[in-house]
Amino acid sequence: MQEMITISIIGAKEVGKSALSTQFCYSRIIEEYDPTIESYRKQIEIDNEILIVEILDYDYFFTDSDEIQNLKKENYRKSQGFIVVYSIIDRNSFDELQNYLNEIYLIKNCDDFPIVIIGNKNDVENLRQVKKEEGEEFAFKNGCSFYEASSGRRNNVDESFLTLLREIRKYPFDSKSNSKSNSKSNSNSNSKLNSKSNSNPNCLIF
Repeated sequence: MQEMITISIIGAKEVGKSALSTQFCYSRIIEEYDPTIESYRKQIEIDNEILIVEILDYDYFFTDSDEIQNLKKENYRKSQGFIVVYSIIDRNSFDELQNYLNEIYLIKNCDDFPIVIIGNKNDVENLRQVKKEEGEEFAFKNGCSFYEASSGRRNNVDESFLTLLREIRKYPFDSKSNSKSNSKSNSNSNSKLNSKSNSNPNCLIF
């Protein structure tokens, strides 16, 4: 049976999450989609093995209803890795990154996890608000791999997803959950969220 890997792609509104997902899965951008209920699947070969990749792409900001928030927690729990996206032309989307990471670590009950950070829309350099060095520094501090990408030009799209998939396959998951084996308690994890050193020696910066 082929291995199934589930990942979530998250970030602020209009940073290009769905465009990245559809470019990776279908090599094109789908113009019309339901922003509240989206998932994609793709069969790929990676390191001579066939995998089925499920990408959960939900806009949890559409409503603050308990139903949507519970769905978010459920999806986070079953995800084995995360793509966290900001737009290089939107400073606010970058400033929110730490909140996303904190939420992942809280729900997953650990202080490190397979995460790739993408600074999207680097094809509109003239509108840049976030320097590449800022993204690199943030990712390094949090032990995450980092890419600047363009969903429009399909630049670094495959590379970002494949890096995450390789990190997932090396991560020591608990056999009964999608959290880290022997993970620390919430109290230990939360104390590290805002002072986390680069604990991932394999993180990639592009």
